[in-house]
Amino acid sequence: MLLTYVKQMIKLTRAHIGIAVLPSFWLGSLFALVLGYEFDLLIFLWGFLIIFLIYASASYVNDYYDFDADKHNRQFGFSGGSGVLQKYPQLRNVTKYLAAGFIFISLILTAILSLTTFIPIWSVGFIALGAFFSWFYSAPPIKFSYRGMSEFPHFIAGIMNTGWGYILLTGTFDLTILIFAIPLSLHLLNVILIFEIPDKEADVHGGKKNFIVNRGRQNSFLLISIIFWISTIYFIFLALIRWYAEYINFWIIAIVSVFPTIVSTYTYLKKPLEQNIATKYAIRNALSLFSISIFFLAYFIILQFYNF
Repeated sequence: MLLTYVKQMIKLTRAHIGIAVLPSFWLGSLFALVLGYEFDLLIFLWGFLIIFLIYASASYVNDYYDFDADKHNRQFGFSGGSGVLQKYPQLRNVTKYLAAGFIFISLILTAILSLTTFIPIWSVGFIALGAFFSWFYSAPPIKFSYRGMSEFPHFIAGIMNTGWGYILLTGTFDLTILIFAIPLSLHLLNVILIFEIPDKEADVHGGKKNFIVNRGRQNSFLLISIIFWISTIYFIFLALIRWYAEYINFWIIAIVSVFPTIVSTYTYLKKPLEQNIATKYAIRNALSLFSISIFFLAYFIILQFYNF
């Protein structure tokens, strides 16, 4: 039985979703590498462990406080909750304590990193801010996802993910990384908008007040398309002004970013409003976004050896 519980707690971390949203973190580090900063494997892995603990905590606390809402959900792999606590309700209290423990450990690890390396001490506050948004996404008294603000923390998370990857190599957070992080944050904003698509009915029953509950699937698909267009135009603008053109060809990034833009636009025009059909289109949008994230990672890795 203990082994079963351990397996369920591992499932509860929903690590596959963490892998889907962490490219922005890796891109922050790769961007710093392209600019000429040195890579320290131990610092990077230490920093990765910190951000992974924050994401694990977020998964745990969200499943804990969304327990009632998730009773109405179906699991779609990337959406609908993990289903663990509905099957094993005796794990609820353990889940909450572990979520808090993960945050505490991440702050301790960040403090150790700051005291023993060039990473600034304010990084503890940086990680604490990320923990704040991840905890209160579902937890009272703030409950972002129940007050019409569920999308905002994900946009902030995109900036913080990219920034943390950059900080681990540079020891700073500056305007350069903020400019680079904005379109990646828009992509992460679309992640949550896409993930909400299958959950509309359950979120209504659960009392959530996110975008899809307030505005419906059609407007959600429209907003997803608009955000993809904005991010593509943003990359085109960086290419036109030749921002760090000696290091990065943003035309390549802009052209590739058109792919999910087209997919999302086509989806909106098809107007798939019924849950099962909408879920299929949401999966296509998620896969298109994930595919260009993999391309971006591959491109920045290649830039370590070739400049084109």
